[in-house]
Amino acid sequence: MLSKILVAFDGSECSNRALDFALDLAEKYSASILALNVLQNQFLGYTADSYDRVQTTVSFPTTIGSVAVDFHKFHEGILVKASEKAAKEKPRVKVETLLKEGNPTEVIVDTAKSGGYDIIVLGHSGAGRLKEALYLGGTSERVAHSARCPVLIVR
Repeated sequence: MLSKILVAFDGSECSNRALDFALDLAEKYSASILALNVLQNQFLGYTADSYDRVQTTVSFPTTIGSVAVDFHKFHEGILVKASEKAAKEKPRVKVETLLKEGNPTEVIVDTAKSGGYDIIVLGHSGAGRLKEALYLGGTSERVAHSARCPVLIVR
């Protein structure tokens, strides 16, 4: 029985298909969905939240902080699109969104575990295709090997 579905959503074509699949599953099983977007720490490990704290001890150009904030807003926009898509296509399915920062594999797996999710649904390849090509396996493969719950990878 499925009651909680976690969908990794980065706005890519594959993650849109994963969301579609998760919406169908949620509708069939009367489950809720969490659409999770993971923002990798792009700015030498300094996120929008930590920038102000770090700046007091080390001097960085102001643009780094503003770019981090803009990047954060961009990812929030991705989740707004997921929420709007879900509301339009399956209005009876409860969908929440969450933006977290960190390593995508670790954040997805940890969120699924701590939230008691029954299944993780994610796309085969996402916005980070170039990165995935450089590593042995992509995020979807690493999640499938690390998660304690079932993982459904959508092509």
